[in-house]
Amino acid sequence: MKTRASEISISGFTIVRNAVKLNYPFRESVLSVLPLCDEFIINIGDSEDETAEIAEALRVEFPQKIRLIHSKWERKNQQGGFQLKHQTDRAIQSCRGNWCFYIQADEAIHEADYPRIQKAVSEAHQQTRVDGVLFDYLHFYGNYDYSIHGRNWYRREVRLFKNFRGISSFRDAQGFRRDEQRLFVKPSGARVFHYGYVRTPSSLEEKSKNMSLWWGTQPDASDSAFRLHRHVGLTRFEGTHPGVMKSKVENQPKFDPSQCPRKWDWTEIKNAMTLVWDQFFNFRLGEFRNYEIV
Repeated sequence: MKTRASEISISGFTIVRNAVKLNYPFRESVLSVLPLCDEFIINIGDSEDETAEIAEALRVEFPQKIRLIHSKWERKNQQGGFQLKHQTDRAIQSCRGNWCFYIQADEAIHEADYPRIQKAVSEAHQQTRVDGVLFDYLHFYGNYDYSIHGRNWYRREVRLFKNFRGISSFRDAQGFRRDEQRLFVKPSGARVFHYGYVRTPSSLEEKSKNMSLWWGTQPDASDSAFRLHRHVGLTRFEGTHPGVMKSKVENQPKFDPSQCPRKWDWTEIKNAMTLVWDQFFNFRLGEFRNYEIV
């Protein structure tokens, strides 16, 4: 980050396991935030694919920045995403900077947003009350050409926060809290590009079964559980993706989520109502948040 190192130092970090098997853009994810970081910690789980090799290649390419942690993910007594939280907190403990920048293996930051992030961190660094920086979310669905919005797709989350404040991951590490309390944050206007649902039905099945391990639940074996649907809020994305994603975007599978069947249930009805509400109001009723905007 182009500022005085004595004032601001940023430790990037992520956790990853079976990135190849689960079709996560892990390498691209790391590269998207690396220019903003003074160091980057990768906590690698005991994978069954080439994830460790990809991480090691990144370390060799950026030896002055990237450090690796190897961990074993326990499969017993998993409830509520505990292992995801545990491994995320372990990565935080290795961060040496006075700021921590979290990126998940299916997320990326657009280089056009670097100035917004730098500005928000620079201002928040001087404000004692502020714990972190808030990002807006773009959720992609089915392929890279469609994004999705709705009540069950979170709009914002904290991805940058001050270190050494007792801040830890919350529940399944979607967000963070300080002593179980919401963080006080400054909006950055920067975007997180979330690619967790850029996948075909077969890829969705593999991901769903894997995630059930870490939530202590049995995977739903029904065909409908792994079927992508044409949800309300599915819209054509007209912007650009982060530069690091260029190859993946150009070589994406020929799968069109706009041609998927609809599924009208109570969740979908609530999503439709929320989209109408969002057109008129700047707040969302009952929205889950890990933060309070300062």
